Amino acid sequence: MASEVAVSIVVGKLGDLLIEEARLLYDVRDQFEWIVGELRRMQCFLKDADAKQKEDEGVRNWVKEIRDVSYDAEDVIDTFILTQTAQAYRRTRRRPFLYLKRYVCIVSELATRHRVAKKIQHIKKKIGDISSSLQTYGIRDINDGGQETRLNILRRAYALYEEPDLIGMQESMATLKEQLINEEARRCVISIVGMGGSGKTTLAKKVYHDVKDNFDCHAFIYLSQQYGLRDVLIRIIECVMGLSREEKENSNEEDLRKKLRDHLKKKRYLVVIDDIWTMQAWDGLKLFLPDGLSKSRVVLTTRNKEVALHADNVIDHHYIRLLNEYESWELFHKKIFPKGVVCPLELMETGRKILEKCCGLPLAIVVLGGLLSRRDMTFSAWTRVLNSVTWHLAEDSNRCMEILALSYSDLPHYLKTCFLYLGLFPEDYEIESKELIKLWVAEGFIQERGNEIMEDVAEDYLEELIGRSMIQVARKRSNGSVSTCRIHDLLRDLSMSEARQVNFFGIYGDNDATSSSSSLRRVALHLNVDEHEIINCSAATLRSMLCFSDSSFRLSRLLKRGGKLLRVLHVDIADLQENNLPNEIGEEVHLRYLKVNGIQSLPSSLKRLSNLQVIILSGGGTLPSAIWDLERLRHLYAYQWDIDGHPRLSNFRNLQTLCLEAGSWIEDGLDKLTNIRKLGVTGHLRRYHKALSDAIEKWCNLRSLTLYGSSSIPPFVSFAHHQNLYKITLENSRIENLPMMPPHLAKLSLCEAQLKQNAIEILEKLQNLRILYLKSDSYYSEKMICSSGGFPQLEYLLLYCSNLKDWTVEKGAMESLKKVILSHCRHWTVKEGAMKSLEEVELFNCKHWTVEEGAMQFLKEVKLSSCENLRADVPKHVQDLLEH
Repeated sequence: MASEVAVSIVVGKLGDLLIEEARLLYDVRDQFEWIVGELRRMQCFLKDADAKQKEDEGVRNWVKEIRDVSYDAEDVIDTFILTQTAQAYRRTRRRPFLYLKRYVCIVSELATRHRVAKKIQHIKKKIGDISSSLQTYGIRDINDGGQETRLNILRRAYALYEEPDLIGMQESMATLKEQLINEEARRCVISIVGMGGSGKTTLAKKVYHDVKDNFDCHAFIYLSQQYGLRDVLIRIIECVMGLSREEKENSNEEDLRKKLRDHLKKKRYLVVIDDIWTMQAWDGLKLFLPDGLSKSRVVLTTRNKEVALHADNVIDHHYIRLLNEYESWELFHKKIFPKGVVCPLELMETGRKILEKCCGLPLAIVVLGGLLSRRDMTFSAWTRVLNSVTWHLAEDSNRCMEILALSYSDLPHYLKTCFLYLGLFPEDYEIESKELIKLWVAEGFIQERGNEIMEDVAEDYLEELIGRSMIQVARKRSNGSVSTCRIHDLLRDLSMSEARQVNFFGIYGDNDATSSSSSLRRVALHLNVDEHEIINCSAATLRSMLCFSDSSFRLSRLLKRGGKLLRVLHVDIADLQENNLPNEIGEEVHLRYLKVNGIQSLPSSLKRLSNLQVIILSGGGTLPSAIWDLERLRHLYAYQWDIDGHPRLSNFRNLQTLCLEAGSWIEDGLDKLTNIRKLGVTGHLRRYHKALSDAIEKWCNLRSLTLYGSSSIPPFVSFAHHQNLYKITLENSRIENLPMMPPHLAKLSLCEAQLKQNAIEILEKLQNLRILYLKSDSYYSEKMICSSGGFPQLEYLLLYCSNLKDWTVEKGAMESLKKVILSHCRHWTVKEGAMKSLEEVELFNCKHWTVEEGAMQFLKEVKLSSCENLRADVPKHVQDLLEH
């Protein structure tokens, strides 16, 4: 399976290079085209070979040979392009009349071409030998059948964003709830114990959301095997009391421990720690979870019974059993068939035989159900799945791995590559979907699909993997799309196992660390890795480096030691030990993706990176004028960075994301960048009002607009024709006249806008608005009225208006609202029967709150801050929450 993926990646990349670098490859193009053609032909046989290699050592060697020769071909063509680019660059810098240097350069080029020719002949011979052995091993051509139809994509598991399945757990759920909210004064530590994939997290998450409002503060955190204590402290503090960016950066571990202990010892708190592996881990964590005899509770999920007993040997813990036959069928049926559809009679017996293989493990049932939901509902299709599951006498976890491997095998090759890539991320890591999509595109994993933009195709890939239950959704955006995702531990283990077989990637600083290899294609650095180990892992064949480590190191040393073939450099660490990106970055001519934190400037050698598609920078600084030479750039994230030199924005025809400090570039044909989807501008905007408004008026693909200004925003005529614009953020900017809003706007954030009541009358008619932030006097009138039928989809409202004396919410307004944060309002009146769906209210420095009977019937939580003299005329159920 993994070999098929490895070869498909290489074939795709080589095919792209033959098109993109045609000028550099002109005299060896025919030979490389022959190699690519032969490798494509070999792909058709790999599916059969991958299936046979476990039982046949000869086939196993054949698979390894084709994988190795494909890697050799990739290395030769990448190195040749690197050399040609370097020589072309030297020619442009050569001073006139230096004939000797010119002669030496010509001889060097001839020598390079001779070496390449010899390597190509060697590769062609190896391919010929591999091809002739096909018949010997009885390997046959198996066509993949192509990509799914659009209809099947629309069928992708209807259960994509449904509530967690708690089949077979109702009794545990009821008991656990009672343990959490009972009157026992001591801090109880209750564990949920079970094997991976048994539903521990699902149960913990459901109960947590049901009972959290009974506690003063609460937190739910994921813990990896190799966790960082400081990171865990930060995550808990952010949940229970909030933490500013300055505090996060400047507080050491001891400061954070004290801050958390001091806060929690006075509170009734609930903390859920998901996936704790060792007794030592609990011993480290319990030190900042005090027992103040205030009925606090800690919930652990673990695979280890000893951890549960060590944490609390008095309480009754919950041991998750596997599902019985009836429960297994209920979950299986739910995952395959839409609500109201019954399994055809002729499939029931086969379905029950498939379920026997799952041994009652929920994750295995869900994954197999996802697989079958995409197959034809026929006896033969289901029988093929049944016959594909092979069994050995093994532990349950290995049996589950067999099922997961079957689901992986069922993926088309373009999805297999994307799935394997997820193993590079740390355990329990919450992955930004937009960032993942950019990485997939830069790696060359995304296949062209007509005239569609590659990022859109990649987003379909992500949704398809979610629909197959191979990826879990962590958070969604205001428009319903996936914001972050994660991969289950067992599926991550599977991806790492498959990746190791073909040197797809290696991981350092992890319990599962891959041994050092000179032929690794990708490397990820996790947690604490010393600089020496980082330098050693920069193999000559390395194409991608992703760094999530807390360690400090010098990027210049890594770049000097590497093989100059990088496509992706993702450095997400706090301590880079260098303020400037090294000049050596200009030698990485294959680089497509560059993310670096903590630097203040980039070198002029950046101009040599003609393939660069993505630049992501944090902090602030100055970009060199060389940035204008990067014609293939698709995404530039550089908030608070300005640019040297005369702007040449017309070169950025492929740009989709542009986030920069305001400057003269705005007046240099910004309106011509018709592919822009996300625009973010910070700084002084007044002098650029016309250029900004003219550009935004013309863009029809715009999805997200962010302006952090220091004056009034441009006087936009209208957003009404922006059908794709779903998010607008206007910070520190006064709005003289609120423009017509886009019809599908889902999130609006304003700061210091100074709106009047007529603006509220416009906003409340927006049918798709789900999130509204009106911060720092964004509403400037003394009265606000939200009328019946207004804000029909609004779920979250933040209102900070020091001038607001009277806010009235009429019956029928804001009927979908879940949470309100209100600051500095003198009198808030909620009319009879209004805000029935509201669950949570936070009041800051408010004076008078009136709630009429029948309003806020589902309110669960009220938080007050600086409201000592609050006058509350409220019904009994609200008064009870205030007193609690």
